Amino acid sequence: MLKKAYKKIWVPVMGRLLSKFIPLIEGSKPKIKPTYDIDFEKKSS
Repeated sequence: MLKKAYKKIWVPVMGRLLSKFIPLIEGSKPKIKPTYDIDFEKKSS
């Protein structure tokens, strides 16, 4: 139950929140949009 909640709620919410700070930390916007797939279930093309 906790693993599913972590994957479905915590990672996307915190990932989106942290992605707002990427330009502040790195100095520029990311070239590739961040993904929240922590198990690599979806192949990126």
